[in-house]
Amino acid sequence: MTSFSDDNYDCSAYAACRPPPPKHLFDTVLAYHQAPQDLCIDLGCGNGAAARGLASHFGLILGVDPSESMLKEAGAQTKCGNIQYCQCWAESLPFVQADTVDLVIACQAAHWFDPDLVWKEMTRIVRPGGTVAFWNWGNYIVVGHAHANRALRKFSSEDLASYWPQPGKAIWDDRMRPVECRDFSDWTDHTRLESDPSGTSHALRTVENIRMQISDTLGGLEALLRTWSSVHEWRRAHPHCASVKEGGAGDIVDNLMQDMIEREEDWWRITMSGGNWREIKLELETRSILLMARRA
Repeated sequence: MTSFSDDNYDCSAYAACRPPPPKHLFDTVLAYHQAPQDLCIDLGCGNGAAARGLASHFGLILGVDPSESMLKEAGAQTKCGNIQYCQCWAESLPFVQADTVDLVIACQAAHWFDPDLVWKEMTRIVRPGGTVAFWNWGNYIVVGHAHANRALRKFSSEDLASYWPQPGKAIWDDRMRPVECRDFSDWTDHTRLESDPSGTSHALRTVENIRMQISDTLGGLEALLRTWSSVHEWRRAHPHCASVKEGGAGDIVDNLMQDMIEREEDWWRITMSGGNWREIKLELETRSILLMARRA
């Protein structure tokens, strides 16, 4: 998670551009949980979106994240009195007593965890009957625009290939399997849910209740892409390549947006007629994976 902990990472843009977890995700987790709802820990809480989404369901929510800047952003956005934030790593929570946590959730963070260490700590802190839920989403698809999707896939898998922090990207590409709970003595009811609009899912169950859909614009997609850790690393490696908005000749994201517009005839026509391409509306869907396990 070093990119997001970098002092130069734009945590405000992350908070503004990344969509929060959908309500139906929380409903799915809570339906599985069916246990006391006193203490919840949000691992890798970032700007606190998941903590706020669950605030009405738990007596106390503790959001933890290694990034001081992310926690400042979370604090600024949080008005709920039952949410607290703490700077630390997911793999070591020494201030949490053993067998006291009802639910541990991680949204868009588990691919950064050390699987062995984090599950050892989960086994220590989660009470019997308690739940761990790891949710991740990614691999954007612009609904109804196959040409743009080909450009997006190339952007992620080729243009940014060497800039994705590892092993996080490899864990995601392996559909989060490396962070699945493999302890069948201390944990039961192992559950894997997956929604994949690309149609390439090999999950045991493909479900609608974790589906990730985003109504946005091309400008919103551009801003969202700029929050990627790989784009941050690319910009660090190319400090002289300023974006068009910064007054430069353009960077890797500008090149992608131009490529997508040129590939999609209707977008190109709007742009050539003087329209603002950033205002073009679109629908995004993503792969969504939810891993859950219950403490025995």
